[in-house]
Amino acid sequence: MSDAQRKPDFETLASDYAKYRTSYSDALFDAILAYARPPRGGRVLDIACGTGLGLLPYVRRGLSVIGIDVAPAMMQEARRLLPPDAKVEFRVGKAEALPVDDACVDLVSCAQAFHWFDPKPAFSECARVLVTGGAIAIFWKHAASGDALTRTSEEIVREWLGPDAVARSRDHADEHIKGWDAFWEHVAPEGEQARGRPFVDGRKEVIEFSLPRTGEEFVGYQRSREKIRMVLGERRDAYFKELECRLRARGPMDEPVEQLQVQYCFFGRKRS
Repeated sequence: MSDAQRKPDFETLASDYAKYRTSYSDALFDAILAYARPPRGGRVLDIACGTGLGLLPYVRRGLSVIGIDVAPAMMQEARRLLPPDAKVEFRVGKAEALPVDDACVDLVSCAQAFHWFDPKPAFSECARVLVTGGAIAIFWKHAASGDALTRTSEEIVREWLGPDAVARSRDHADEHIKGWDAFWEHVAPEGEQARGRPFVDGRKEVIEFSLPRTGEEFVGYQRSREKIRMVLGERRDAYFKELECRLRARGPMDEPVEQLQVQYCFFGRKRS
């Protein structure tokens, strides 16, 4: 079965997401809010909110949040993260048909997920639900090229399935490095006229930070990745065993190493 024939199933990955996924840097959210400038107590829509790692920083900064996801199990895990007084509402829905009223949010945020969407209707929906002048912030986090843990993982995929499978197993890192063409089809760069695009003032920022991660945590993180499940298919469990074996050969599995993370961030503003 090809990757295209496999349907994503995030519902069954919720527990691994909650246990092994890590959040993003404070510097990223500082950059988002410096760009978006939402009003005090403003409203954020977090698309594909998952287990809540991308919405909790907004809650901590005093904003209210609507979390949207296709997987109720993911949102159930997110509820466990929230403080009792959090102003968060969860709704089941897709990016291409957001269950949100027109012009009702100040910021649309999407962490590590936009590559699963059909860009044209998704950007259209983002524009629909934003107030005029409201912002979008779309971002991904990837291990830096050459990272030892990631290199070990990709060596296995390359040996078993070839270089094309390695590229398919990544969450579009190469595309983000190059600039992400689909974004600029809908967002005019800073200083340019909209020319029919729903967003203006587009910019890309790259923000790096260091994340301590053990071999055990890295294997768990790979278990949480839908791209790995789709590319490896029936060989997925064998891949995890081989990955753990190779990492054990490198050193203790419970000893953390510093893994450089690169965050690719794309910002835009709904035009007047």
